[in-house]
Amino acid sequence: MTQMYNKVTDEVVKKLVAICGDQYVTTSEPLRHSYMARGIMGNEAVLPECIVRPANAEEVSKILVLANENLSPVTPAAGGLSGGFALPAIEPGGIYMDMTRMDKMTVDTENRVMVVEPGVKSGDAWRIFKTKYPDWAPPIPDGAPPAATVLGDAIERGFSLVTGVYGPQADMIMGMEVVLPTGEIFHTGSWALPGAKPFYRWGIGPNPDGLFLGSQGSMGIITKCAIKMVPHPHYKTVVAYGGETWDDIIRPAWEISKHEMGIAERTVMVQGGNYELVMTRWPKENVPVDYEFYKKIGVDQKWMNYECWAWSKEELDETLQGIDKIYKDYEVREKRTLPQQDLHPKQVASRLKKPNKIAIPYSLWQAGFLFITWYCPWLESGEMMEEYCTAMENYGFPPTMWVASIDHARQAIVMPILCYDSTEPGIFDKIREFNLETTKSFLKKGWINYRPDTFVHAPETFSKAKEYYKMLVKFRKVLDPNLILHPGRLAIPWESVSDEPSPLQE
Repeated sequence: MTQMYNKVTDEVVKKLVAICGDQYVTTSEPLRHSYMARGIMGNEAVLPECIVRPANAEEVSKILVLANENLSPVTPAAGGLSGGFALPAIEPGGIYMDMTRMDKMTVDTENRVMVVEPGVKSGDAWRIFKTKYPDWAPPIPDGAPPAATVLGDAIERGFSLVTGVYGPQADMIMGMEVVLPTGEIFHTGSWALPGAKPFYRWGIGPNPDGLFLGSQGSMGIITKCAIKMVPHPHYKTVVAYGGETWDDIIRPAWEISKHEMGIAERTVMVQGGNYELVMTRWPKENVPVDYEFYKKIGVDQKWMNYECWAWSKEELDETLQGIDKIYKDYEVREKRTLPQQDLHPKQVASRLKKPNKIAIPYSLWQAGFLFITWYCPWLESGEMMEEYCTAMENYGFPPTMWVASIDHARQAIVMPILCYDSTEPGIFDKIREFNLETTKSFLKKGWINYRPDTFVHAPETFSKAKEYYKMLVKFRKVLDPNLILHPGRLAIPWESVSDEPSPLQE
């Protein structure tokens, strides 16, 4: 039985206005539609009935209390650029909680922690650090546009500009301020002790952080987050090496990343892809589709970039020499040819610019594009990408592929980028079929989807991990007895998403 919700009535809107002020609540249809067009991670969306913009955790709490009284679903979001469209499942659309007014940031250089609210944008954080704290860097999401938020990336366990060394963004979190679906406010980590700084992640008892990180806003609304800052050396460059196969780029990167007490500590970003990734970032009318063109301009079929940070020119040179030696040794041992790419200074400068916009201009085929993301052990990523590329070509998509190292190549984040014509009849059904086929295969191999599709990745994954899913449902119902927070793309529980039979049952 699908979870039942009530419409947002005029009376509810009046109460929201009393909480936040008239200028921060709207039912304007054009504005409501504008919130549905922000995502690039999912294709399902439902139109919200009302937009509300709280100023602080207290207002968030009052809104949630009201939502419980009226049984209105609530979707929290700030940048809206990570988890997909607004309200990917629930009917009616309910209340969309726009968190962008909450945009305060404080910096503690002594304890190397920055505290951000949901509305702090990556571009603003980078600009402030560059001006006021040049020896430190905020771990902003890499590849995302300047409007992406620091907190959004962190709580989604996202990918930062130093993920190659420090791991997923969630590993950088030292404490959170959370508003539970019931309206209760509490803090995690050492913040749980009144007056304490966010210096110790594990707090004063069992740490509940994991319930909220990656929950897509379904377990609680995070209104403040303490995140580690990182040192910011100013001797930087990018080097790239090519190859013909996925193993040509995966295995040397693994060799380099094992040097955790040496050169790998200076390779803050290790990411690669194929020449199709270059192709799909050019204007459609100018795209040469055959490899011969790219070969002539020095783009290998597959390639891996290493972004290096160092404290001196000597240290940077030592890092580059170390990388090159590992590649040369690999070539001799494996009898392969892995040429260093001849990068133009403008290419290096573009890659070093933060925040960069590499996630924006996928222009081939009417600019319809969808990021799908998986985690797997680093040395298994070549097999995954090979299978993915074959499936993409079978379904008529260009085999556009991106891969990056997580925490010294302990894990790989693998992202096929589906570029398609959004006006093509049946295209979204074809995308779902493609997702279903690859998901079934990958789950059998022990690989894990990140930012799941509500109706493919989530049910397929949880049908294989039923005990885990049952525990998530129990936690969800304890924290949110009326299920007013949208279940995100995780479909927790299934009845809050659809009245179709649950695929999690036998």
